Amino acid sequence: MVSRRGRDTTRLASGRGEAEVMTRSSDEGASLVSIGQLAKAAGVSSRTIRYYEELGILPEPRRSPGGTRRYPREYGGYIAAALALKDLGFRLDEVKPLARLAAGRQVSQGQREAAARLVEDKIEALARQVTVLRRLADSVRVPDADLPVSAILGSAVLAQEGATRTDLSVVPAIADDGAA
Repeated sequence: MVSRRGRDTTRLASGRGEAEVMTRSSDEGASLVSIGQLAKAAGVSSRTIRYYEELGILPEPRRSPGGTRRYPREYGGYIAAALALKDLGFRLDEVKPLARLAAGRQVSQGQREAAARLVEDKIEALARQVTVLRRLADSVRVPDADLPVSAILGSAVLAQEGATRTDLSVVPAIADDGAA
């Protein structure tokens, strides 16, 4: 029997001669949500969701007969994974290969190896940043340090592969006139 709400209702006989009613959804659309509902639940904008689809971070959603995007609620996991990876400092182009793993999806061995390389590269980059930050902290604490802040920052820029920023070591030291 199908109820007015699109659910199959099955009557089962219990051991006491009473009828139990079990309801299950026959409409796959019942578990799908609109882009606005998904965005609200994930704490992002609808535009972000569409952009993540465009980049391939978020799988292509189902469409209603009228062309409206309909998302399984599980897509919230993809969005949460992408946001967590962004918080860890990954760029959006790096998020795509990691998002499937982070959302618990199956990936090929090649995809797994590429994701592992991305993570290792991020760990190495963070280690370099920590080294520069420690040197910077030392330079800031000691007013007459052998290595001025501008030189530390300049060397950090040079250490980056393919650095596109200006070498800050050419910036002259600011004269200390006592004003703060």
